[in-house]
Amino acid sequence: MNAGNGAQADPPVLVIVPVYRGLGITRNCLESLADCDLPPGVSVLVIDDCSPEPGLSEYCREVTARAGFELMVNDENLGFVASANRGFDFRPEADVILLNSDTVVANDWIERLRACAYHGDRVGTVTPFSNNGTICSYPVFLQSSDLPAGWSAAELDQLVRRANAGTYVEVPTGVGFCLYVRRSCLDETGPFDVDNFGQGYGEECDFCLRAADLGWRHHLAADTFVYHEGGASFAGESARRKREADGVLNELHPRYHELVTDFIERDPPRDCRAAIDAGRISERPDLAPDLLEEQRRNTDTLRERLQEYSAAIGAERDRAHQLDLMLEECRQRFEEVDSALSDARRVVDDLNAGIAQQKKEIENGQIYAHGLETHIHNMEQSRSWRYTAWLRRKPK
Repeated sequence: MNAGNGAQADPPVLVIVPVYRGLGITRNCLESLADCDLPPGVSVLVIDDCSPEPGLSEYCREVTARAGFELMVNDENLGFVASANRGFDFRPEADVILLNSDTVVANDWIERLRACAYHGDRVGTVTPFSNNGTICSYPVFLQSSDLPAGWSAAELDQLVRRANAGTYVEVPTGVGFCLYVRRSCLDETGPFDVDNFGQGYGEECDFCLRAADLGWRHHLAADTFVYHEGGASFAGESARRKREADGVLNELHPRYHELVTDFIERDPPRDCRAAIDAGRISERPDLAPDLLEEQRRNTDTLRERLQEYSAAIGAERDRAHQLDLMLEECRQRFEEVDSALSDARRVVDDLNAGIAQQKKEIENGQIYAHGLETHIHNMEQSRSWRYTAWLRRKPK
């Protein structure tokens, strides 16, 4: 855990909000954006991904006109990942914040994310705390939760800002519900992988891991909180998509589970969550019993998740062992085939040598026969042979 030094510059920022379903949650998100006092150089792009809900599309046209946002409408449904990539190209000079349409933002959240992104040269992405942000979750680590009783999203964000001012934690990957991406990192790493993650889920992890391979780091902005409802756009398919994405991630990045498991075991954001807990108790001591229940859930969740990841790592190790056995078996079979081929090659060489010898003997026999024929012919042509033949003739 470290404290940042604040932003050294104020680069332009584009907030990208892909929209598909859910008028109610989308309204909550875009109205919270409209209520924020956006700093200079910050713009908002709403992408209507060919929504099947006419009321939602109408609302997007109305709110973008009213709030001064930009609106992009896809002619066909491209999916979250491809829509995000379109947004990345909208302002090619700007950093981007990819924001899910089921989030609620408040206060000066953009300034804090941007400050976190620019306290170091190679910070590629920044993710805030959220009630539903896996490794960036609060109040329960790794688990989706409601907002703490008695607190609104804006109030909790203010408390988080006071409790962890300028503080960040390095994470193995950002989380896509609200992801600040520096333009230089995006340019170097490339866009999201539509081929492997076109249906959504896992694309931000793949991006962050590819960026990490290039030397970029990823941070949790511990002084910022964004509410996230979670999974609303996927109509009950989120569990299946997460499983599928997890499998693809493991194929593309074999150390993914190991990195996440190590992070969970160390739990670097623990002190930051404790600071928020202390602030809640200090400001509203009557709600302290809620924290005890959250701590119990934290312990249970941490134990369950570690077991899951340990099992996943064990399965991968078993798979690697099986592959090693198969590879050794293949090596043995190749050696057997090589030996058989060598034996066959020797047999063929011996046969060729025998054939060559026979051919030579036949050629020598043909030469001898030709010489003998010549000799007999010469004899038959000689005067003595003809005289002898005349003597042997039978009298008539």
